[in-house]
Amino acid sequence: MYDCDICGRSSEIAYVVEIEGAMMTLCERCAKGKTPTQVLGEERPRKGTGRKELADQEEPEVVSDYGHRIRSARDAIGMSTKVLAEKINEKESTLIRVENQRMLPDETLRKKLERELGIKLMEHVPRGKASAAGGGNTPTTLWDAAIRKEKKK
Repeated sequence: MYDCDICGRSSEIAYVVEIEGAMMTLCERCAKGKTPTQVLGEERPRKGTGRKELADQEEPEVVSDYGHRIRSARDAIGMSTKVLAEKINEKESTLIRVENQRMLPDETLRKKLERELGIKLMEHVPRGKASAAGGGNTPTTLWDAAIRKEKKK
């Protein structure tokens, strides 16, 4: 039996889903609409989600020093944040937050920055390794995320 990390319901089958960097075990109802990385309690694993296959895969992830890389590349070509923001059609405040690593760039913004600055912001990390955003060997829980949010205030 597995307990859902969101609603607490017990079920025979659970879905491991990544939500904002935290790996969570969810019941079928709470996992609806999300892409599971693993299914627990199923008699036969779903095609493409076997444990060995998941462990061997590499997952692209934003580098830990993305803000420094962006700022260095921008400074190297002598471009201000305002000019860069106009070129890639983004808000200057968004670029400043990304450069200060207060915000992870989404996929669209990341691609725009990589193309305009000629840098790479993604690297392949084997599954199960510590992530640039999360860090540590244990999965981040909702409680951990709430504590971090409170500390930022």
